[in-house]
Amino acid sequence: MCHTNAMEICTLQDKAVCEDCQLEGSLMYRFERGDLLNFLLNFLPFGLVAIGGMLLAGFGWYLLGLLAYMIFFFYVWEARILCSHCPYWAEESCILHCHANYGVFKIWKFHPEPMSRSEQIQFLVGALLMILYPFPFLLLGGQYLLTLIGLACAVAFSHNLIRSTCTRCINFSCPLNRVPKHIVDAYLQRNPVIRTAWEESGYSLNKE
Repeated sequence: MCHTNAMEICTLQDKAVCEDCQLEGSLMYRFERGDLLNFLLNFLPFGLVAIGGMLLAGFGWYLLGLLAYMIFFFYVWEARILCSHCPYWAEESCILHCHANYGVFKIWKFHPEPMSRSEQIQFLVGALLMILYPFPFLLLGGQYLLTLIGLACAVAFSHNLIRSTCTRCINFSCPLNRVPKHIVDAYLQRNPVIRTAWEESGYSLNKE
């Protein structure tokens, strides 16, 4: 299912609509390849340790299980519970263009309302399963040093993600999102359809 920007979300409009915006530099409200590169480079050390460690441990074939889970998680499960709530999802394209899940096919409709508590829990559980998947195999294969290095890389990835990406991401209801409320409110005020959906879900903007 492909989507059009019928709701005129400012993120997806011509840059001219942003000339009077006070959020410049505070949010990743437009897709930039540099943000995507930053995310991929941040994840790379953990990915290399996980793949290399499983190969050295003699469980290389089990990487196919990880690949299958990642395809299901990114393209089906996470796409529905997380990505479909993001303003980027409303872009007139069958492919998602964002700083983290670039390339995901849009098989779900856009949900302007915030994620539910159930969706937030599902996302955390699903992401944790993906991160933890390699470690039993590393331990079973006696790769104890790589296990420690992998854990350190996973912690570093999570820390850097929250510090450099989640503080500027416009998918505000993600449980990892750390954008200050006054900035969230300012963005919602520029996007009435999303604001209405959030307010109907119980969200309250600060009084001006």
